[in-house]
Formats: sequence, structure tokens, C-alpha cells
Amino acid sequence: MSELAVRVIRVALTQRCNLNCIYCHHEGECSQSDNGKNEIKKEDIEDLLKVSKELGIRKVRFTGGEPLIRKDIVEIIEIASKYMDDISMSTNGVLLSDTISDLKKAGISRINVTLNTLNEEIYKSITGKSKLQDVLAGIEKTYEEKIFPIKVNMVVMQRNYREIKDLVKYTKEGMVLQLIELISEKNGTDSKFYKENYASLLPIEEYLEKHSIKIVEREKQRRKKYFVPQEIEVVRSMHNTVFCNNCMSIRVTSEGEIKNCLFRNDNLIKIKNFSDHEKLKECIIHSIKTKTPYWC
Repeated sequence: MSELAVRVIRVALTQRCNLNCIYCHHEGECSQSDNGKNEIKKEDIEDLLKVSKELGIRKVRFTGGEPLIRKDIVEIIEIASKYMDDISMSTNGVLLSDTISDLKKAGISRINVTLNTLNEEIYKSITGKSKLQDVLAGIEKTYEEKIFPIKVNMVVMQRNYREIKDLVKYTKEGMVLQLIELISEKNGTDSKFYKENYASLLPIEEYLEKHSIKIVEREKQRRKKYFVPQEIEVVRSMHNTVFCNNCMSIRVTSEGEIKNCLFRNDNLIKIKNFSDHEKLKECIIHSIKTKTPYWC
């Protein structure tokens, strides 16, 4: 895979979180430290983004854990805005209403918010906390700030499958509903949790293929955008060779390791506290060139 094939760098800022979602895959990280002592520093992030820009990567997505837990999150967005054209963040939304105005001033481009249900009881059963109203307030505040599109991420499982229609109705102009397939913690389908919770998205895709007003195929992972008229995307990564072969991202873990695939931990490259600019560039290029599809 050539370096030009990678367009996005995903940086996990922390593994700390204020929720405890039952399906969380921790961005594929083996180490799931919750004290923040080993988290990648903003200085390392700046070096990383500076080199990424030189390699033609102009999009960054910050993930976690919960990135808004970091006290220096606004500073990190300000740093990113010096090098990246597109700065997005995946968040559970609990702290969003208190921070979105500052994030906008710092240069955030887009926000992805996890919203698996509009039902308080189901929300608590998934996340372990009663924070649904905080999330909804955060989405509304983001809408008021006109940071579009707002992507609403719904991880579809047995317990919330029937709520897809409610989330479609909730999604208004300027918002995109992403229906995300449950990922098995061990990359397989044999675990008790996976068997009890997995819900196939294939019937949803088949329905959308027949009933959408318009269908557009994205370059990234060749995912389709369905308009009903609300915009819906279906994200299926498990055993999906098309998705895998068209992946345009590399990842950096919260402890400062390059990780070019969510499902793999056998090719990590440590870059934390890596002050040598040219060697950092070599590491990123090597990771990109050795990036191979997991599902093939």
C-alpha cells in the first residue's frame, strides 16, 4: 500500500472514560490504563501531525477512551489546526455541551457522537450510567454552533435494534446517522457476549438499497451513503474485505504507538518521545507501506 493511500490519521488521546460501554473495543489497544500517566503528550501529537502533513495526510480524528476527559483537549485541537485541514473527534457526548464552544474556536471541523438509543433504561444498560440527557444536550449545543455534519454513531445490537427507526427520526438536516456493526472483542464470533448481542446489519442495508431516494458511494472504505431523506451510513467491518481493502487510515494509540489496523497488535511502532523528525517520518512511512488488509 502506498503512502498516498492513507488520508486519515486516528489518534487515541486516552483510554480513560466516564462511561463503561459493554461493547467498547478500546480502539484495539491491549493496554487499557485508566490513570493517564502514559498518555501521549501534546508535544508528541504536534510532531506527529507535522510529519503527517509533510506526507500528505491532512485529516485527523481524535478518539479514546473519551477524548474530552483530557484537560488539554482544546490546546490539542489548536495544535491540530496548524497542520490539518479536517479535524474531527469521536466522543460519547457527556461533556460536549460544556466544551463545544471552545472546541469550535480552537478549530474543530466535525464531531461524531455515540448515541445508541433514546431510551433511558436501554442507555444505562449499555453504558452503565444515566447520562442520556447530557448527551442529547451536547448534540443540541453542537447543532446550535453549526458544526456540521454531526455524525450520530449507533452501535447496533439486539437490545437496541428496534430503535433504529427512532434514531432515523431524530436525525435532522446537518446530521448523519451511522449504523455500526458490533465488533467482537477477540476479533471472532464465538464469544458468549457476541452471540447474545450481535445483530446483523445486512437486512438494513438491503432495505436501504431498495427504499433510499439517493445512494452515494464514498471513497473511504467504499461505504455507501443512503438518503431516506435523512443521511444514513452502514459501517460493517467484521469479515468485510471491501471495507478492509479500502481502509485509508492509520492509528496512533494513547500510549504513542503507530498501529495500522484496529484488529492487529503484532506490528506496533513506538513513537512516543520520538524527537528525531526524519526517523519519525520513516516510521510512519514504514507503517503505511506494510499496511495489509486484515480481512482478505
